[in-house]
Amino acid sequence: EHLHQCHVCTKDKKCERIGSKGGGVDAEFILYVSAIETNQCEPVDTLATASYCQLESNQDRPIAGNINVCPRRLRGDHNSIDVDRLVSTIKHEILHTLVFSSGLFAFFRDSNGDPFTERDPATRWPKMYDEKLQVYTPSDKVLQQIVRKNWKTRSGTIEKITTMLVTPKVKAIVREHFGCPTLEGAELENQGSVGTALTHWEKRLFEHEIMTGSYTQESVISNLTLALLEDSGWYDVSYDFGKPLLWGRNLGCDFVKTGCKEWIDSKLEKKENPYPFCISSPKSNHSKHTCAYTHDKVVMCNLVEYADPIPAEYQIFDSLPNITDQNEIARFGGHVMLADYCPYNQELTYKNTNRASRCYRSENQPPSRENYALEKFSSGSKCFDHGSIWEQYIDQCRRKRYIAPQAAGCYHFECISSKGFYINIGKDKYLCEYRGQNVTILSAEHDSVYAG
Repeated sequence: EHLHQCHVCTKDKKCERIGSKGGGVDAEFILYVSAIETNQCEPVDTLATASYCQLESNQDRPIAGNINVCPRRLRGDHNSIDVDRLVSTIKHEILHTLVFSSGLFAFFRDSNGDPFTERDPATRWPKMYDEKLQVYTPSDKVLQQIVRKNWKTRSGTIEKITTMLVTPKVKAIVREHFGCPTLEGAELENQGSVGTALTHWEKRLFEHEIMTGSYTQESVISNLTLALLEDSGWYDVSYDFGKPLLWGRNLGCDFVKTGCKEWIDSKLEKKENPYPFCISSPKSNHSKHTCAYTHDKVVMCNLVEYADPIPAEYQIFDSLPNITDQNEIARFGGHVMLADYCPYNQELTYKNTNRASRCYRSENQPPSRENYALEKFSSGSKCFDHGSIWEQYIDQCRRKRYIAPQAAGCYHFECISSKGFYINIGKDKYLCEYRGQNVTILSAEHDSVYAG
């Protein structure tokens, strides 16, 4: 009804047009949106899928695409993080239909409008076709395989093969982002199924960029993805709309060209924080909460124990606190597989109360009876680390209990230009005058006294 007939060529280079001829639509791009339970919806964490439908005949630009939202993910109650994830996922899938698909890379064009990848004069299609991936093979002006020698793993060093997107703007942006002038390009995801590998940015390096392969916390459309749109040759972009990508910013070649094991080991050897990665005590009775580096949310190190050893290539730790069994150590890694099992601090979702840990969201405010650390979630709140375990005195101070899991919280604050700022905790205000200051808390609230 809408689209032109398809121009199809067989392996023996015989071409024909198939399908009915539509009347066309006065639009640059048609997006078809559906909500149907398909086979692609079967993985429990799949929220939506997408594909491009047809390419424009002269410049190969996608002119139609489809997004399918899996209906079962739209049922029931949803907290703010569910809504954020849905909105982010829709944006993510739209970008797949426009540009970020392994099937489109071979059709990219340079700034003069000429194909990056050589074409067959008879068909006008790229010359090489990958039967395994079922996509046309792009030239090395678009994708390159880069070998990282001496890639450190728990069992020794290996040669790590990475696939890089190396188009001009992408290369310039990613070099500037990491502060690594010799970086070959932006690394693509090497794990997951056909719909994930080579069709997203590498999660280990671009954690909260919208075009990584999974949603783990608040995502951004950064200048890296805008550069990809521009490098396709199909779009003009305004970099003023790119959001800051904080993950990995200015961490240098040592970060972007090595795995998280080497990065963590080198930082611990220097007694430095292994940011953006983390280490927690796996056998601790309580997981320690801390503040994100942006201080806009409470986070927790996502180091977990798997039922089986994680793949040897991704085993990180030679030792861990409170664990002596080497076979047990092999089962520990970050919760996010696509991040090469690297552990890092991740925002929280409190499933029993249907709330999350972003300080600026008032809907995350816990009920008074469950607000054990006197937190305040609001647009004027930030995350502050606790310097010690808080104590709660109840029954007219006859009984005391420890607020053990809490090691950070969200609190409203007020800036005082000449003095610093006030932290509002319960009904009281506490003055913070310099960086790293410890503020002693003693506050009465809800028939209890809190000290910390």
